[in-house]
Amino acid sequence: MKTLIVLMAMSLPAAAASPTAPAPEEVRCAAEEMQTAYYWLAPELTSAVRSRQTSCSGRRGKLEIPGWLETARPAMLESKAWKDPEEGELSEARLWQDAFSILYEFADKTGRTVPGAAEKAVSPLELEKEYGDIRLRLIMGVDRLYKSGMEKTLAGRASGVLTSFGKALKGLDAATAAMAENDIEGAYKGIGDALFSSRGAFSALTGAAAEVKTAARYEAETRLLPGYRGVSLPLSGSQVLFLSPGDRVDMLVTFDAVMAEDRKEKVTATILQNVSVLKVDKPETSDGTGVVQLLCNPSEAQYAALSLVQGGSIGLARRAKGDYELHPMEIASFRKLFK
Repeated sequence: MKTLIVLMAMSLPAAAASPTAPAPEEVRCAAEEMQTAYYWLAPELTSAVRSRQTSCSGRRGKLEIPGWLETARPAMLESKAWKDPEEGELSEARLWQDAFSILYEFADKTGRTVPGAAEKAVSPLELEKEYGDIRLRLIMGVDRLYKSGMEKTLAGRASGVLTSFGKALKGLDAATAAMAENDIEGAYKGIGDALFSSRGAFSALTGAAAEVKTAARYEAETRLLPGYRGVSLPLSGSQVLFLSPGDRVDMLVTFDAVMAEDRKEKVTATILQNVSVLKVDKPETSDGTGVVQLLCNPSEAQYAALSLVQGGSIGLARRAKGDYELHPMEIASFRKLFK
């Protein structure tokens, strides 16, 4: 009988391991640091915000606004760095503040999913929509910082802060992808990575500029966003040789235009301007064929598809970094050039 009992016990399935949620301390400290950074960049700086007590590791009991930031604040609040169609002109301080605010919301939301941080923790899978919204807003917030040329601000610390923001986004990418697959372990792993990187952004903000400069260099990463389309174009190897994801390009199409008296003439038109490169598949040799995927809105995607069918050839002109201007472009033809 004893043998039977042992065998029965051995045949029972092993209990499933519980998902590994971030530590409550990590969640609390991430939220505290994101909130502190937000208030340091606010128009009003109170004494309570300037220096506050903390029990988070590595902070020696106090969170104090760095001297360089207190000195730079007036200029950051005054400098207009972005024009929003709804909110108007936004200051440099506001752009950074918005990103930290989103990460505070992320940490606060995560507190609801962590046993020990919430009285009754919920699964992160139940907050998939909320996490997706946070991810999307952070993508747009970081992209806005990059487009407005903020990577050389914060007295030499901006690249390090942006790098940590980028890592936080990758964590959120992984977390939301796992949520879509009902993978709670993967969701917690991505959330934990994003929390860690959020705190890294705060460390970069408060650290020594020389250390931050040598530690990280931000590289923009283009993502396929809701409402946009990834359009793939086959191009010659020489066309894709110098293109990389994150580049911005204009799309030029050369075709036979029907002119007066049914006369055909080769012309080149700029069909799309300032579109982002999502992915690049380069051939082994320059005389091979590569593929470039562009991030287009639905209207741009239609014109890109039409150009593939109607155009004689398609060319992509790479833009300089930071050049986002749109220009009225006249159709080019040799007849106009040599008339």
